[in-house]
Amino acid sequence: VCMAVFLSEAARDLGGKMVGIWFPISAFVAMGMEHSVANMFLLPAGILSGAPITIAKMVVKNWIPVAIGNAIAGTVCVAASYSYAFGALGK
Repeated sequence: VCMAVFLSEAARDLGGKMVGIWFPISAFVAMGMEHSVANMFLLPAGILSGAPITIAKMVVKNWIPVAIGNAIAGTVCVAASYSYAFGALGK
């Protein structure tokens, strides 16, 4: 998802921006990964709909691990790919 933001900002026209966000987000969804912001909407909506889960379980077993994973993967993967493309790792 972070890569989609960077690719969108790097594109100069609307078509490039659309293509820039389409592929990273599609790949993210196709791999079955979870996003902390999406979970912050979907899990409470499930609880309000009667899902058998407590708020504490939701936070401890989903929000915290997913947020940590998103932060690590977002910073490492995006930083490494941009450093390889434009920085010291690519030289």
